[in-house]
Amino acid sequence: MKGNEAVTRPMGASGTAGRDAPPADAPAGGGTALAQSLRGRHITMISIGGAVGAGLFVGSGVSIQQAGPGILIAYAVTAAIVILIMRMLAEMSMPRPDTGAFAVYGRLAFGRWAGFASGWLYWVGWPLGLCVEAIALAQIVHGRLPALPVWLTALAVVALVSAVNLTSVRAYGEMEFWVVWIKVAVIASFIAVGVVAVAGLLPGTPAPGVTNLVDHGGFLPMGLSGVVIAVSGAMFSFSGTEIVTIAAGEAQDAAAAIRTSTRTILVRVTVFYLGSLAVIVLLLPWNSTAVGESPFAATLSHLGLDGASTVLSVVLFAALLSTMNSQLYASSRMLFALARDHDAPAFLARVSRGGVPYTAILLTVAVAVLCLLLQVFHPTTAFSRLVNITGDTVYITWIGIAASHLVLGRRDRAEGRRPASGTGVWLFPWLTWATLIALVALYAVMISLPDAREDAVLALGFTVATALVGLWVQRNRPAEPGAGRRPARP
Repeated sequence: MKGNEAVTRPMGASGTAGRDAPPADAPAGGGTALAQSLRGRHITMISIGGAVGAGLFVGSGVSIQQAGPGILIAYAVTAAIVILIMRMLAEMSMPRPDTGAFAVYGRLAFGRWAGFASGWLYWVGWPLGLCVEAIALAQIVHGRLPALPVWLTALAVVALVSAVNLTSVRAYGEMEFWVVWIKVAVIASFIAVGVVAVAGLLPGTPAPGVTNLVDHGGFLPMGLSGVVIAVSGAMFSFSGTEIVTIAAGEAQDAAAAIRTSTRTILVRVTVFYLGSLAVIVLLLPWNSTAVGESPFAATLSHLGLDGASTVLSVVLFAALLSTMNSQLYASSRMLFALARDHDAPAFLARVSRGGVPYTAILLTVAVAVLCLLLQVFHPTTAFSRLVNITGDTVYITWIGIAASHLVLGRRDRAEGRRPASGTGVWLFPWLTWATLIALVALYAVMISLPDAREDAVLALGFTVATALVGLWVQRNRPAEPGAGRRPARP
């Protein structure tokens, strides 16, 4: 199937057949449509949860050590890329909201092989990520309650997020809503206290001025190369922002949800990331060992706030729980979309009476639990290597989004469809080209770095292999009638 072929069947917002009649090729044993019951407040918090993960609280310390105060430049560059990627997704999603999101747009732009590769590349990393997050969360609990073994706590948390996701999409949205609120409240409080301290208004903490920005090797102690390396870490911290376009396929008002999330991402990214990192590098020397290990805890301790470690543990717990919740949600929806489009076994498209793709959820959980048990009882470096390789595919996913936007953006404009207000990419196609070139250049830099080269090359090889399988599927297994996508709305 070519990306510009006519579509033979209208599709609903969730990417399944219209509600009036089930499709002839619907898999037996379940429903055919995902529930569209996420409200605007759910989508807003899902978008924040995707943009603010555990990487901000822990991973940013490594990035600070790599770039020094220049971390602000690294995150500003990454934030600009994220904002443009989200506007690309919003522009493509508004006329064609679908739970398959960018995999569907790749299919529309370049053909079935691109959707196949994009969807499977996106899915394969999530069970591994779910395993890693579960172990990290269990270790936090084990530190407070040593009697609880790590493997048991990890399994219990996986069971919790599985139960929530199997109940209904509304249950997922509610859990994400309240858990993300914890992160938002703590980050906002951290920035507020930090601003007071920077201004010299906090008793016992003199105003630091710009001392920590210039007195330890200068603003760019590692040069521009350190900033470029830190951008890679920042990219992974921001991964997950795309989940909002997957969730929009199950929103009660997809267009409003996409528009609101797109309009507010600039504020979210600027306040949560740049605001908190600015507080850290202003108050503490960037080369402090404590900053490298846990920047937020180090800052709170510096301010003399008792119970800093307890606060951080609670926030990390919430951040990891939120991440796991969204990982399972996003992966199951992508697997469902692949099965719906005949690029995965048909049984994975089965939907419960509550509109939940339960078989896709169960398979993802089964793979995650298997990885978890193997890693806990038989830890190997191979697992870490696999996690790093799949993490590198974040770049490739975003490169695919930018490439799809170049094609679909031109096609939509040629057919008279202009981007909805507040969602289009500025200066199209130039900023889309700039984003694509920047992402490719950053990936090339990763390949040039000795410490990152092997994983980056293996990730690229894995991508090429998946694309070749997709080409084989496209050539040898023609899509069944009705497997295509609906045309964009005028």
